[in-house]
Amino acid sequence: MNENQWLQTLVALPHILFLAFAGGLANFIMELNQSTEPRPIKKLFGKFLGEMFLSGFAGLLTFFLCNEWGVSANYTAVMVAIAGHLGGNAIRNISKLYDAFIKRP
Repeated sequence: MNENQWLQTLVALPHILFLAFAGGLANFIMELNQSTEPRPIKKLFGKFLGEMFLSGFAGLLTFFLCNEWGVSANYTAVMVAIAGHLGGNAIRNISKLYDAFIKRP
């Protein structure tokens, strides 16, 4: 990766994280709306922080994978937001991709 590509990645990083966090926030709100039992605010806050961390990490991994595979910027943005929404499930799927990549001849 040359200096120009690193600069482009650095400039895109806040936008990527915003999309991933937005996807995670949407998932968190959907889970809250589907919940029937009240939860203490401390537990909700802890769950929210965990969800945001997983969403950001999943979005970042997805961004780097899409960047490496030469996917268009628009499609990358969509994939990052979806990965942020999926959170831990996206990381699980990416790890399956990694396992398949490592095991190929």
